Amino acid sequence: MSRAVRFERWGGPDVLHVVDVPSPAPGAGEVRVTVRAAGVTAAESAAREGALAQLYPTAFPAGTGVEFAGVVTGTGPGVESVAVGEEVLGWSPERGGHADVVVVPAEAVVPKPEGVSWEVAGALYVTGVTAYSCVESAGVRDGDRVLVLGATSDVGTLAVQLARLCGATVVGVADPADHAWLHAHGADAVAPTDDVEGLARLLRVRGTRVDAVVDTTGVDLEPLTRALGVPPVRAVAAPPVEADLEFGPHPARCPEVLAELAALVAADRLHVPIAGSFPLSRVQEAFAMAERPHPQGRIVLLP
Repeated sequence: MSRAVRFERWGGPDVLHVVDVPSPAPGAGEVRVTVRAAGVTAAESAAREGALAQLYPTAFPAGTGVEFAGVVTGTGPGVESVAVGEEVLGWSPERGGHADVVVVPAEAVVPKPEGVSWEVAGALYVTGVTAYSCVESAGVRDGDRVLVLGATSDVGTLAVQLARLCGATVVGVADPADHAWLHAHGADAVAPTDDVEGLARLLRVRGTRVDAVVDTTGVDLEPLTRALGVPPVRAVAAPPVEADLEFGPHPARCPEVLAELAALVAADRLHVPIAGSFPLSRVQEAFAMAERPHPQGRIVLLP
């Protein structure tokens, strides 16, 4: 037997419970991973509350956990890309990562580089791939000046750093109280949170050129991009939680992108802040913390 997080009705974090389940065995093309860390995401909160029920029908009892990291403890027939004993990070298409053990397709894991902590490895997939896709879709390149709205969010923090790695100068938009933190995490300049018109006016007064915009807040970008002269094709919004499974690179590229992100972390070129970590038994506390505004970092479960 092993443990896994389950919920049997829609609701807040209080509906989550850790239960004993039969230890899963890998089938053809699958690997079994003993989980060392697993991130907590906003999409999982929305799914647990029933907000995604029409898009993704759920059978109770349901599990949670999109992203994880751990050690391979079994492989199914036909698996040659990964071996027992290998440390990996990846994602669970069936949302079962909040558990002692998870079984996933072999293509859903990549090797964990040395020097990447379990906490960071277990919390890299969702926000990392989303931020990567935003920066890539906006066509960010060397010499650009990029405006990142919601720059202290989980996705925004990584988008700031990834844009910098492309050679861009980054203006991060965040509450004034977070400006020092944002500077420490890669922003070249900061702007206070404001309405779209006020932000555009401030940037014009400063004489700040903007070539691309990445938004993680869900505002209407059209008035801002029009005022700043940014082509619509270079203004990209991170998706709402109900679209998170469809957003990002083609599924065939996900392992490539995740491996690239992990290599950047290992080389100390990308920093993934961790705001808190909890044992699996305190899953309710972990989700409660993650659902507060701006925890400034990822929340991670450590089975």
